[in-house]
Amino acid sequence: MKKSTVYVVILALVLMFVSLISWIMKQSTFAILASNLGLLILAISYIWDNRNNMLK
Repeated sequence: MKKSTVYVVILALVLMFVSLISWIMKQSTFAILASNLGLLILAISYIWDNRNNMLK
């Protein structure tokens, strides 16, 4: 795994953790936004890293 991919995954996991904390603190709008942003970052990172394998 490349170093940049590790950083992106760590960022996405931090956003998921922030989402969980926000949900516990009853900030549901921010929790949903953080969760969706983390999921979007993970999906784009996965697709970008595997773009050569998907086209075969």
